[in-house]
Amino acid sequence: MLVNSITFLIFFILFLLPYFSLFRNKVSAQNIWILIASYFFYGWADWRMIPLLFGATVIFYIITLAISKNNKSSEGLCDNKRRIFLLWTGVLLGIGTLLYFKYTNFLLGPFGVNVNLIVPIGISFFTFKLIAYLVEVSKGNIPVERNFVRFATYIAFFPTIMSGPIDGPKEFLPQLKEKHHWNDEMVLEGCKRILWGLFLKMCIADKISPYTDSVFNNYYHHSGVTIILASVLYTFQIYADFCGYSEMAIGVGRIMGIKVIENFSRPLFATNPGDFWRRWHMSLMAFFREYIYFPLGGSRCSQVKILRNTMITFLVSGLWHGANWTFIIWGGYHGLLVYGYRKIKPFLPTQSNNLILNNARKYLSILLLFVLCTIGWMVFRCDTFQQFFGMLERFSAPGGLFFSWALTAIIPICIMLFKELKDEEGWNIHLLHSKNWILQAVSIALLIVYVFYTGELNGAQFIYFQF
Repeated sequence: MLVNSITFLIFFILFLLPYFSLFRNKVSAQNIWILIASYFFYGWADWRMIPLLFGATVIFYIITLAISKNNKSSEGLCDNKRRIFLLWTGVLLGIGTLLYFKYTNFLLGPFGVNVNLIVPIGISFFTFKLIAYLVEVSKGNIPVERNFVRFATYIAFFPTIMSGPIDGPKEFLPQLKEKHHWNDEMVLEGCKRILWGLFLKMCIADKISPYTDSVFNNYYHHSGVTIILASVLYTFQIYADFCGYSEMAIGVGRIMGIKVIENFSRPLFATNPGDFWRRWHMSLMAFFREYIYFPLGGSRCSQVKILRNTMITFLVSGLWHGANWTFIIWGGYHGLLVYGYRKIKPFLPTQSNNLILNNARKYLSILLLFVLCTIGWMVFRCDTFQQFFGMLERFSAPGGLFFSWALTAIIPICIMLFKELKDEEGWNIHLLHSKNWILQAVSIALLIVYVFYTGELNGAQFIYFQF
């Protein structure tokens, strides 16, 4: 059930009717209803995945209760060992689940073993939620959630279970203790976020997809210009696809009265690799910083260890995306970019009093980073290294500019870039959020017409569903 489908619209309307009427004054009833809807939504993709989600939720619920009871004990060192044992039991169970379902064939393939496994959709996302909750309870940063329904609702929350964002328990769980009533402001904001997400997905990502698929899957028939264009467009495609889903998930949550964490902050206008990863898939990178990079020592150690910590974090990030060497190399590539920029930063020109010169440097940095990221996305998109190097070899191949499909995405890409540029620079230009209600209404109406007149109504599923 895609979030941008008529099926989801019907499902969500049927969900909201009792949510804001029969259950509006009953917190427990609203949470139970969200939980039922979440399992129905998740099971719609494949009902066989439900036992895994429920079983993992029950196991982590029991482990965290045991850790909480252990934390309150006063047996000293012996008690601390028990807490650490429980913590690592949970962490290893989570990692083991990911390894089994996502990486069994990757690990056993070289030995000629191929296991026919169903990879549960969203397993990487809900497993990270479980691990984050476990660690936070173990550290004593949050109280254990004794209400199983609230805990299970946090893990299975249907707007985010498929592709995130990965909400932290500290910010999300307290919201499930509050009654959620219809709020005109939040509903309107939620609808705007959904509309913008539909625009990104249907008018950009799904318009570009046939072209990039055609070029990447048949690169040996294409010219260098065509391959370069496809690589650039894939950067826009994956951003519009993933950001579009995040916008819709955030919007659905807002309508329900629940604030979902932001996941993107205009990464196309990042000026350096570190800045990019503070803006791209922010909930995932926050997880890696908190639970991998900082425990390893972060940047408060020797240069050798900083390089080690950075590379481990980004290699794990690449591996998280899938069981393929191209993902791992993509992660390592970005790790080297982040560390390399850290080393050369002291030698780069600083800000001057010349505004024009500063802006020129800024946008040249943005352009350079865009090129570097596009190279990375080529590796990410390719199925094998042979394909990647084959495409590089075709760079010098002559040929025409073939973009009949992609041409229709140029206008929406420009609209997206204009919106992000004005937000990045803080220009006082507002359309969807204009204080003039006539301008706001006209902008919304035009965007709706544009989405449903030019958008791909039967587009492909979201790219990040596979992760």
